[in-house]
Amino acid sequence: MKILSPSAHGIIDVCFITFVALAPVMFDLEPAIDTACFVLAGGYLLVTLLTDFRLGLLRLIPFPVHGWLDLLTGVALAAAPFLFHFEANSDERNLFLGLGIFSIIVWLITDWKAQTRSLITDNG
Repeated sequence: MKILSPSAHGIIDVCFITFVALAPVMFDLEPAIDTACFVLAGGYLLVTLLTDFRLGLLRLIPFPVHGWLDLLTGVALAAAPFLFHFEANSDERNLFLGLGIFSIIVWLITDWKAQTRSLITDNG
């Protein structure tokens, strides 16, 4: 079920970026994880600002490509605790696993073709 429009997805992106950027302050994370959170937040912000949708600034990345980047990031985030052997039930493990699962769910419910369909309908 695709219930999120590109605009709604953009709002979720902004909330996700804010949460990830504040995670080092909210949780007692390892220094390397703090750095990873800042890099992740910066990367997500860059992709969001470069995406061709309402919140995009330069609109260089097609919205469906943004979606594939989101999915790859979500899978990587969910896999990170297992690949890097995070301590069981640690804040770092739970944060990355939660962010990954959240990203995948948002990807599943976003209508990645909405903008393409509206452009076709408007021009056709």
